[in-house]
Amino acid sequence: MHRKGALVTGYTICVGGLLLTVGTNVAVALGIALVAIAVGATLIDSGVEIGRR
Repeated sequence: MHRKGALVTGYTICVGGLLLTVGTNVAVALGIALVAIAVGATLIDSGVEIGRR
């Protein structure tokens, strides 16, 4: 994975984790969504990298 993508993924997971600690239903849902998007993007990106080899 590229360095910029890893940085964005890391920040997204951090923000999602912080929202999970807030405790309101909307913040928890948004946090779960952000973490899921970041993990999904990482898996897709790694799959694309493997496909290019």
